Order: sequence, then structure tokens, then C-alpha cells
Amino acid sequence: MRRFATAAAGLLLAAATAAAAQPDGGEIARRVQARYDATEDFVADVTQEMMVASLGKTMVSEGTVAFKKPGRMRWEFDSEEKQVIVADGETLWFYRPEEQQVFKAAFDRAFRSTTPISFLTGVGRIGDDFEATLDGETEDGEFWILKLVPKTADPDVGQLRLFVSRDDADIRGAEVRDPLGNVSTLRFRNLRRNVGLKDDRFVFEIPPDVDIITAPGQGDGKP
Repeated sequence: MRRFATAAAGLLLAAATAAAAQPDGGEIARRVQARYDATEDFVADVTQEMMVASLGKTMVSEGTVAFKKPGRMRWEFDSEEKQVIVADGETLWFYRPEEQQVFKAAFDRAFRSTTPISFLTGVGRIGDDFEATLDGETEDGEFWILKLVPKTADPDVGQLRLFVSRDDADIRGAEVRDPLGNVSTLRFRNLRRNVGLKDDRFVFEIPPDVDIITAPGQGDGKP
């Protein structure tokens, strides 16, 4: 009986020690913010899985991503449906070659501080704009799952979960659920920070013979 009590006490002590060592969501968010405060740019390979609720279908795309502060990013997906998304700090461009269309919007309208992963471009701060809670960890224990809920209610913003490396607080994945039930999951690989990206990487060259669609209330559709 005494041995059982001793073993039980040991298990309780181990569990309490593990719980004390596990940071809460706010602490993880601070570590992530500190990591990206020290990051001027980064590049990575990316896999995107998009589950479209209305179709009951999941589409998978492979590509690359590059970010640079302030306000610059470039996503290129080269799967069945090629897509190019570029932000130069002033304008956001979204190009799908098969549709021969380019969507154009003002960067500051497209990327509010509550827009998922907008803080990667230097817009907003996690602790200021989101309530962060620890939502468990991956099965292999390699990543914390950080759930972010906007502090200011916004019907256009869904739920965001980040997969955060326990080793260095890098974001290695993200899951975004929009109000319509669509789920977009991003996985980052071969991530490299502070590589000295040039600004011209974030210049979008408008292809010939495409229609330019400007976001409502933002101009007449001319480049």
C-alpha cells in the first residue's frame, strides 16, 4: 500500500511539474512575436490544403512564399491551378493565369491587423489584436497549437490556429477557418530567415492581355 501511495505521489508530482513547464497561450504568443520582431524577411516552401465546404472537396497546392517587412510578400503556387499573390506594401495583386484576370486591392484595406497571419508582414501585433490560448500540441509533440481569436469581433474573420515550433517559436503551419466553414491549411518547410531579399522580388509585372479587376471603391481598374 505504501509503495502504491509513493508511486501515485510520484506520478502526480511529474504531472504537476510538466504542467508548470508548459507555457500558456499568452507566453507562446509573446515568443512568436519576439521571433518575428527579429525577422526582417523569410522564405519557405509551402503546401496549401483548401477544404471547400460547399463542394465537400479538398484541393492541394504546392509552392513557395517570401515575406519582407514592411508589407511585402509573394506566394507562388505551381500546381494544377497556378496562382501568384504579390504585395508590395501599397498594392495587393492576385493573378490566376488560366482566368486571364488580375485582382488588385489596396494593401492597407486587404491586410487589417485582424487578418490571419497579417503580422508576418509587419501589420499589427498578436497580443494587441488576438486572444491567444494553447489548443494542445501535435501528436509528435513537436509543435504547440496556438488558437487566435480577434479581440474585436469581425464577421469576415474566422478562426486561426498556428502550429508553433517548441524549439524556436517559428510558425511551421497555420489553419484558417472562415465563417462559411472553408478550411485552409498551410505547412511551411525549408524555412530560412533574414536572407536579405531584394525589393524587386515583390514587384508584380502585369502580364499582357489580362483583365484587371479592382476592389470595389478603389479605382477604375487601370494599373
